[in-house]
Amino acid sequence: MKKAIILFTRAPVPGQTKTRLMPFLSGKDCAAVHSEFIRNASCACQGVDADLLVYYTLPDQVQSPIKDKLYGEPLAYLMKLVKGAKGFYPQKGEGLGQRMCQAFEESFGLGYEKVLLTGTDIPQITADIFRQSFENLEDCDVVVNPTEDGGYYLIGLKAARDDIWDVAHYGTNTVFQDTLCELEKAGLRVCVGQVLRDIDTKEDLMAWYGADRCIHCGACTKSCGFLEKYGIDLAGFAKRPELAYSCFLCGRCKALCPKDIDGARIALLMRQMRSDRASYKGLLWEKSPYKFANYRKGRKKSVLFPGCNFMAFYPKTTKYLERLMSAYDIGTIYDCCGKPVYELGLKEDSNQKLDRINSRLKELGVEEFIILCPNCYHFFKDKLEIPMVTIYQKLNELGEGQMIKRDRFPIYYPCPDREKKEMFHDLSQYLAGELTEPFGKVQCCGLGGCAGVKEPELSKEMAESAKKYSDELYTYCASCISNFRRKGMDGAYHVLPLILGIEEKVPLGIQPFMNRARRKLL
Repeated sequence: MKKAIILFTRAPVPGQTKTRLMPFLSGKDCAAVHSEFIRNASCACQGVDADLLVYYTLPDQVQSPIKDKLYGEPLAYLMKLVKGAKGFYPQKGEGLGQRMCQAFEESFGLGYEKVLLTGTDIPQITADIFRQSFENLEDCDVVVNPTEDGGYYLIGLKAARDDIWDVAHYGTNTVFQDTLCELEKAGLRVCVGQVLRDIDTKEDLMAWYGADRCIHCGACTKSCGFLEKYGIDLAGFAKRPELAYSCFLCGRCKALCPKDIDGARIALLMRQMRSDRASYKGLLWEKSPYKFANYRKGRKKSVLFPGCNFMAFYPKTTKYLERLMSAYDIGTIYDCCGKPVYELGLKEDSNQKLDRINSRLKELGVEEFIILCPNCYHFFKDKLEIPMVTIYQKLNELGEGQMIKRDRFPIYYPCPDREKKEMFHDLSQYLAGELTEPFGKVQCCGLGGCAGVKEPELSKEMAESAKKYSDELYTYCASCISNFRRKGMDGAYHVLPLILGIEEKVPLGIQPFMNRARRKLL
C-alpha cells in the first residue's frame, strides 16, 4: 500500500517566520528555530515507510532571491533542509483549509492510498507517531492528533474529502473541536491520536524547555558558576538564548532541582535552534566529519574504540593497548563518537555520524564494542546497535592489568558518569586503597559543553578549584586530565595508564592534535 506524509511548511526567512516569538528572539533566531523544526520533522519522516511530500509557501513579497549568507534563496534553502523528499509543491488555495484539501487531492491523485499531513511546529514529533497514525487508519477513516492549545498537528485520510475543511477560524483554540464536528457530519470514523504541544510563543518555548515548572528556589544558581555569574536561575536561563553556549552541560543543576528541570537540555535545545557557531570553526573542521577516522584494523568481532581525546593525550598507552588487544584478536577503530558536534547543537549531523558508525561496524562484522572514554560510553549508550563494554570490563575478562595501590584515592567523577558511576564501578576493582570523594564542590573540569570558549574565566576557575580539596586527583577521563594538568594540577592522574603500568607525560599545546592526526595513517 502506497503511503505518503505531507509536510506543510513555510520557507524560513529571517523576520518572516515564527514571528510570534519576536522580539523574544531575533528574526534570525526565529528562522533558526523554524529551520530546526523542519529538520526534525523531515528526519522523523525518514524513519517511516512512506514517501515525503513537501507543500510549501514562500515568504511575503519575495520576488527575487533574498541576499542572506545563511538562508540564501528561500526555496533552495528549504530543499537543503528537508532530506529524502519525493517532491516539493507550492500550496494552493485561499485559506489553510482549502490548501490542505488541495494537497490531499493532489497526493491521492498520485496513487497514494493513505496520506498523513503535518506541520513543522511540533519538535516532539517522532517516527513512532507517524507509524501509529498509519496503523490507526486501518480501522478508521480519519486520524487527528490534537495540540494542547486546541488545534491539531496531524490529520490523516484514506481518501480525498472536500467536505471536512469548512472550519470558520483556523489558528484558534477551537479548531480541533470544530474539525471533529465536520468529521461527524460527514459520517466518518475518527481516531484521535497523541496530544502534543506546538511551539508558537515564548510561553510555548518555556514549557518545552520545562522552565515553566521553576519555583525560583535558587538551588540551581547556588550550584552553578555560570548561573551565578549572570544572576539567573533555570527559568531565567531559558529566557537568555544568547547564553546557550555558556552552559557547561555538567548536569549539576538537574541533580539539585526539586522540579527536575534540566539546564543541559535547555542549553542543547537552544543550541539546536541557533546559527552562531563561528567560535567553533576549528572544532567543526576537525570533527564534522571527523578528519582522522581509521577503520583499517577494525575487521574483527571485537574492537577497541579509544575515542578522539584519550589517544591525543595518551598516545603511548593507546599504542600499548592496540598491541595488547591485537594479541587477543581484537581490532582497534579510531573515530570520534560525535558528542562534540551534538553538543554544539548539530543534532542532524550527529545522527548522521551515528548512522555511519553503526553501518560501518555492521559492514566489518563487529559484534562487541570496547569503550574507554566516559563521554563516548554515555553518548553511545542506547545508540549503538551492538553490545558495548568498558575497557575495564574487558581487561578483567582477559586477566590483564594490575592493581593500583595507594593509601587513598581522591576520585573525581567525570560529568557524564557522576550520577550513576557506571564506568567507575567497572574500574574500581583495580583500586587498592581508601576511596575518597573530596571534589563534590567542583562543578566541572572546565571543558564541559565547549563552554570554555565563551566562558574562559569560569573554565579556568572550575579546573583550578580542584586544587583546594586535594593535591592529587584520580579520574578516568582524558579530557578532564588535560584541563586539570593545563591549569597546573600536576597530581592529576588517569587510572588506565596506571592499571596498564605505563608511565606517560600528558602533552599540551599542538601535540594532542598531532597525535590524533597520526592515527589516520597507522
